[in-house]
Amino acid sequence: MTDLKPKIFIGSSTAGLPIAQKVKNYLSVSGNCFLWKEKDIWEPNRSTFDNLIRMSNYFDFGIFVATADDLTLTNDKLVIESRDNVILEMSIFLGAMGHNKSFLLVEEGLKLPTDFNGIYMPRFNRLSDESISNACDSYIAKINEHYSLGHLSLYPTTALAIGYYKNFVADLVESLQTVENLEIDGNTYSDFKLKIVIPKNLKGMIREKASMFYKRNGFIGNQIKAKFRSHFLWFQFDQKNKPNAIMYDMPSTLTGVDDAIELILQKGFKGRTKMQELIEEKELNNFRRVLQMQIDESPFAQAIVEIVDEF
Repeated sequence: MTDLKPKIFIGSSTAGLPIAQKVKNYLSVSGNCFLWKEKDIWEPNRSTFDNLIRMSNYFDFGIFVATADDLTLTNDKLVIESRDNVILEMSIFLGAMGHNKSFLLVEEGLKLPTDFNGIYMPRFNRLSDESISNACDSYIAKINEHYSLGHLSLYPTTALAIGYYKNFVADLVESLQTVENLEIDGNTYSDFKLKIVIPKNLKGMIREKASMFYKRNGFIGNQIKAKFRSHFLWFQFDQKNKPNAIMYDMPSTLTGVDDAIELILQKGFKGRTKMQELIEEKELNNFRRVLQMQIDESPFAQAIVEIVDEF
């Protein structure tokens, strides 16, 4: 899969839903946005609170729209406040994701809880689409910046990507600078490239997926001597492109991520829900991004390694 846009949850009160829809339209340039009201967002037979905690692990970012919904008496003064549930939901995401991934858009004239004092939050005028767009722009840059970074989460893909690079790719890449030529069927190959194949999904054993992928594409297995050990790799040899040889590897280290997701979701049934597929897609993309960051830190790796989708 190519690099995906971040998945953004957009929350609001029922009265603020028209504004939230406009926010979704503006933020769609940077992410795949899901309004709280949309189908398949809420898991049946679970409380709203439980669903929100789970959703804070499903999405990359949370944006909450605080609109002027309630007139309340505070310290003998009438003030305009947002619906309580919007502040609560934003706080749940804030606690789970951190302040770089959970944001509040605030209607002008709205009183916020004093705990938010001193924190910049863009204000908007509901009668001005330009004002709403400008408020969204304040967060678009933050979303773009932080989505490009690798973050630790409940799921292991960040650590797996770093381990895969350091334990396999880095050793192989360094060794390819001085590796001996390969002699295959009377042909000599001395220039090697590595293509890391990201599987389409996490269903089943990645090792089995990889085996089927190599066989389907007619790749040839062979040993190549690295600095610390020999690696068995799958090659694509083309006599017309001698001395170039392309090596392929589908990271079997991804096996088990789907099991980890199921454990965290506390599933008691077989099969995949829409949200589970969403998480798996998100974690595959995170693995890819973190791995690319590792590659970009090494001139050797940049020249030799490419991440591709399963084909």
